[in-house]
Amino acid sequence: MAKNVELTLWSSLRETFADLAPFPGRLATSWRVAAVCALVAGIAMMFNIPESAISCYLVIFLMKADGAENTVVGTAAIFAISLLVVLMIPIVQWTVESALLRILVMILVSVVFIFIGAATKLGEGGSIVALIIAFLLTLVNEVPINGVISFGLRFAWEMAILPMFVIAGFCLFFGRWSVTLLREEMQERLMLARDILLRERAKDDPALLERLENGNDDANQRAMLTRVLHQTSASKADKISRDIPASYQLLYAVSALPDDVPEANRQHYAKAVEAMLAALKHDEPFPACTPAPEPAQSGQEICLNEALHNLTGIAKTDYVKSAADRFLAADAFTNPVYQRFALKTTLAAILSYMFYASINWQGIHTAMVTCYVASMGTAGDTIHKLALRIGGCLVGAAIGIASLIYLMPYMVNVASLMLLVFVVALFAAWVAAGTEKISYAGVQIGLAFTLTVLQGFGPSTELSPAWDRIVGILVGNFAVYLVSTLIWPTPVVTTICQHLAEAAEKIAEMVRAEPAERSRLIARAAEVEHLLGEVRYCLYLLPFEPKALRPPENMVKAFQSISRQLASLSKDVYFSSEKLDNLNMRLLSVSQHIQSFALAGNNVPANQTDTAHRDANAGDMEIVKRLGRLETLVAGSRA
Repeated sequence: MAKNVELTLWSSLRETFADLAPFPGRLATSWRVAAVCALVAGIAMMFNIPESAISCYLVIFLMKADGAENTVVGTAAIFAISLLVVLMIPIVQWTVESALLRILVMILVSVVFIFIGAATKLGEGGSIVALIIAFLLTLVNEVPINGVISFGLRFAWEMAILPMFVIAGFCLFFGRWSVTLLREEMQERLMLARDILLRERAKDDPALLERLENGNDDANQRAMLTRVLHQTSASKADKISRDIPASYQLLYAVSALPDDVPEANRQHYAKAVEAMLAALKHDEPFPACTPAPEPAQSGQEICLNEALHNLTGIAKTDYVKSAADRFLAADAFTNPVYQRFALKTTLAAILSYMFYASINWQGIHTAMVTCYVASMGTAGDTIHKLALRIGGCLVGAAIGIASLIYLMPYMVNVASLMLLVFVVALFAAWVAAGTEKISYAGVQIGLAFTLTVLQGFGPSTELSPAWDRIVGILVGNFAVYLVSTLIWPTPVVTTICQHLAEAAEKIAEMVRAEPAERSRLIARAAEVEHLLGEVRYCLYLLPFEPKALRPPENMVKAFQSISRQLASLSKDVYFSSEKLDNLNMRLLSVSQHIQSFALAGNNVPANQTDTAHRDANAGDMEIVKRLGRLETLVAGSRA
C-alpha cells in the first residue's frame, strides 16, 4: 500500500511492518500455500526426491490467490519443464567433460533467459528458467559422470515438476477460483463506495487508494479465466466483464465527488449501492436504480450515475479496453537496462558458483540460487529486497535451527515433519501474501527454514548442512549487493521518471478524446492511478538506495508534487465536459521533458516547457491552470 511519507529509512520500515496486518483473503491464500508445501515435503520424503527445500520455495514464490491461474500455470509448467529437461540432455552430454565449456554455457543461457524475463511479460519467470538450467549443469559436479543423464537430470526434473503437479492438483479441488475472487473484489469496491458516500470513510482512505492503484488488470485476467474455463454461465461471464470497468468507474467517481453534492443525492446513491451489495450476497441481479432527487451537476456525479446504470443493466457503455501491452518491450533492443540487468545477475550467480566450487564447499550452493531470485532492476529495489531476504533468512534459519534442536528429536515419521512444515510455511506465506514492501521476506523465511530442516528424506537433527545453506544465502546476497551497486547501478529516479512520463501520456490520450466519449476511457484513468502508485512505491525505495545514487531532496519533493498534480489532472480531464484536444501537445511535451531528464541525470540545465497557447479558449480553465503548475514543476525539477 503506497503512501506519501517523509523519506526516511525508519518511516519506510514502519510501513513495511504495517503490511503484516490481516486483510480479506490473506489467511485463505496462506493456508493453501502452507498445505501445498507440506504435501510437497511429504511426497519428496516418501519418494526420495532431492532438494525438496527448493521445491517448497517454488510453491511459496509462484502460488497465487487465484486457484484457476495456479492450475493453468502449474499444468503449463509441467510440460515446459519436461521439454526443457529433454533439451538439456544433449547440452549436458556436450559439456560433461569440460568445466570451462559448462560455465560458458551457463553464462550464455543465463544471460539470454534473464534478458527475456526482463524485457517481456515473462518477468521473474525468466530468472526461474535460468536457475533451473544452471542447477542442472551444476549437478555434473555432484553426480558421477556415468550417472549425470540417468540420475542427475531425473532428480532435477522431479524437483521442479513436483511442486507444479501438487499446485495444479490441489488448486483444482481446493483453490479459490476466479469467479469467487471477482465477487469479493466487487463487494470490496461497492462497500468502499457506499462508505465514502455516507462520509464514513475519507477520500484519502488507504484502502481506497490501494483499490484505485491496483487498477483492473488482475480483474480482467480473472474475467478471462472465468470465461475460458467455464467457471460460470456465458451470460454471467459477460456481465462480469462489463461490471469490472463499471465498478472501477463508480469508485473513481466517488473518490472525486465534490463536497457540495446535495446530501439527498449522496444518500440516494448510497442506498442504490447498498441494494447492490444485498443482491451480490444472494447472487441475484442488481436492482434498477431510480433517478436522484436532484439533477446531477458535476461531471463526477454524471459518471457516477453512468456507472450505476451500467451495473444495473439500464445502460451498456462500450468501455475502451485497457491498452494492450506488448509481450516484448518496445525498447528491448535499444535500452541497455535489460542487457545490463541480465549481465549483472549472471555475473553474481557465476561468481558465487565459482567461489564455492573452487573451495569445494558444495554445501553453500544456495548462494547461486539466491543470486537468481534476489537481483532486481534498480539499486534501491535490489537493496530493499536484499534487506528483506537477509532479515527473512535470519528469521527462517532461527526457526529452523530451533526446530532441529527442540522438535526434531521427537519426530519419528514424515507426518510430523509435514505438520512442522505446514505451521512455519503458514507464517511465511502470510508474510509473502503482503505487498512488495514485505513479500520477499516471507519467501526467504520459507526458503531458509526448508533449507535448514528438509535434509535427506526424513526428520534430521544435523546442524552442519543447515549452517552451510544459511551461509550460502548470505554469500549470494552479498554478491548481488556488490554487483548491483558497483556495476552499472540503476538509480530509482530513472523508474520514477519513466512512470511519470507514461502517466502524462495516458492523460494526453484522454485529452484527445471527444467530451462525450471520455467516460469510456476509464481504463486509461486506471492506468494512470497504477503508474502513480508505482511512483509512490519508488519514492518509498529511495532510503534503501546508496546516497550517491539518490536524487537531491528538492527533486524528491518535486516528484511528489508532480505525482499529485498528475493524479488531480487525470481526474479533472476524465470528468471534464470541455473539448481539450489543444492541450495534447503540452502534455506530450511534459512527458518528453520528464523522459529526457531520466536519461540525462542531474546535470541537465533547466529547459522551459512549451507553454504556448495559454488562452481562454484552451478549455476548462481549472485544467489549464493545473497543467501550467505541472509544467512549472517539471521545469523546476530540472533546475
